[in-house]
Amino acid sequence: MAETVVIHRDDIIMEGFLVKQSRHLKEWRQRWFVLTPQYLCSFRTQGEYRNPTEYIRLSECSTVRSVDDQTGKENSFCVQCDSRAFLLIAAKAEDKELWISRIGRLMIRRAVMLEDNDFE
Repeated sequence: MAETVVIHRDDIIMEGFLVKQSRHLKEWRQRWFVLTPQYLCSFRTQGEYRNPTEYIRLSECSTVRSVDDQTGKENSFCVQCDSRAFLLIAAKAEDKELWISRIGRLMIRRAVMLEDNDFE
């Protein structure tokens, strides 16, 4: 991922701690997540907004759903993209539902905008 991602405070829709399964070692680590209209980014520490440890472009995401039964962990959810899946765990069920709802809304909004452009 050669692209530099910088988050602007005005773009932040939601932020908070989630536990994420690492890409290579498959270990669960707490990360600070920031959701913007374009990206879901993870950072090592709260308040960081430059050079995320990982990010996904929401335009490349196909689904966001609960996966408690697959992970065996409460409050877990998955954000599925073209290139990979982010497995995440929220601290509480309410937090999980809020993340899923907000991410899902952004994915739907983007899909509707893309479809609207097809008619121009």
